[in-house]
Amino acid sequence: MIMKSILFVLLLSILSFNQAFAQEAEQVVLNVIYKTVHVNDTNHRDRPLVEDMLLMLGQTSSKYIRAANKPRPEPVNTGGGPTVVAVGRPMAVVNGPGITEIELYQYPGAKKLDVTASLGMQRYLMEGKLPQIDWKVKDETRQIDAYTCQKATGYYAGRNYTAWFTSELPFQCGPWKFSGLPGLILEVEDDKKEVQFLVKEIYKDSLGTDLGYGRKKPIKVSEAAFAKAKDAFYENPVASMQAQLPPGSPTVKLAYRDGSGTSGTGEEAAQLIEKNKKEAKLRNNNPIELKKR
Repeated sequence: MIMKSILFVLLLSILSFNQAFAQEAEQVVLNVIYKTVHVNDTNHRDRPLVEDMLLMLGQTSSKYIRAANKPRPEPVNTGGGPTVVAVGRPMAVVNGPGITEIELYQYPGAKKLDVTASLGMQRYLMEGKLPQIDWKVKDETRQIDAYTCQKATGYYAGRNYTAWFTSELPFQCGPWKFSGLPGLILEVEDDKKEVQFLVKEIYKDSLGTDLGYGRKKPIKVSEAAFAKAKDAFYENPVASMQAQLPPGSPTVKLAYRDGSGTSGTGEEAAQLIEKNKKEAKLRNNNPIELKKR
């Protein structure tokens, strides 16, 4: 009887998660690409991390990902069966500086911020609260691209930010964790210009993309549990990913890449990873979030 009760509760939880998963998947109506600049090392301000990020906007929610990971048209299958792509040995990819690993999902109406991240072949979901920034809207305006923008200032996680938003695009969401203004944020930077989000391109979605988590539903975990799983993965990426695969799968191969274009596999990847570990403590002395919110 107890076992039946446990199974019922587990089934109910899964169904509830599936229902929530389906309800949150709005259609994308607008895409915005931002150039992001982060001076992560104050000893080398001339070498900031620079990356293009994509904000995918629905009517009431958004998804923020690497622009390099933007959705693309599905390949046309003319054979009548499933499309199979041979990829060789599976890769345990370790990302270095300049590659954002997480994806952010904003739900301003619910004051909710979801974060997803992958370790090997497994995706994880961490649910949290959307930062409520006390924006001060100013009278000052300026033109950004074809839009008249208004100035706003606010404080978040140890930094004073200036944002420029336009009411011509009435979306509450913005890049990264920014939201809460009566229009889309096209530009935002801190007062030291160590963190910048600068609009590069705005275009409508033509693929019928939705804001769901993708084909494979992520596992919901706490931030602490994910941090533990991440430490274990980076301690031994190959073994961690091999454990995720079915018995008899090909041996996993180690790979490394970073935002500068440096990449390698096998022993070369191992050397690059070790080099990155040694440099990380000195290099990452200026995180975007200086203080815990």
